[in-house]
Amino acid sequence: MGLINYFEEKRLERERAIRNEQVIDSLKFLASIGAGFTLGVLFAKKSGKETRKDISNATKEGLNYVGKNLNNAKNYIKDKTSDMKEAIAEKYDEIKTKTIPEKIDDFEDKVEDVKEEIKK
Repeated sequence: MGLINYFEEKRLERERAIRNEQVIDSLKFLASIGAGFTLGVLFAKKSGKETRKDISNATKEGLNYVGKNLNNAKNYIKDKTSDMKEAIAEKYDEIKTKTIPEKIDDFEDKVEDVKEEIKK
């Protein structure tokens, strides 16, 4: 068992090293985006007032877009849930009307079979 444990520890160690490397790469990527944004704002051809206005407008447009899509998604989900409720109710009624009489008939047949065997 010692050799198997050794290999398992080495495998886990490699996996941890890979995960740590991925986290570091992600942080580097985010830091470079932040640095690029900062440099872009600092060396922009527009004044600070215009840049802030552009950022504000872009944010408002983004929020409107997200809000509209959330409303569309909410309406879509409402429609689908009501359709599913109707379909489930129909299936339930269908199963209820089909299975219960069949089971009653089967039960009555079995009762008759038992009665006949008892009479014999």
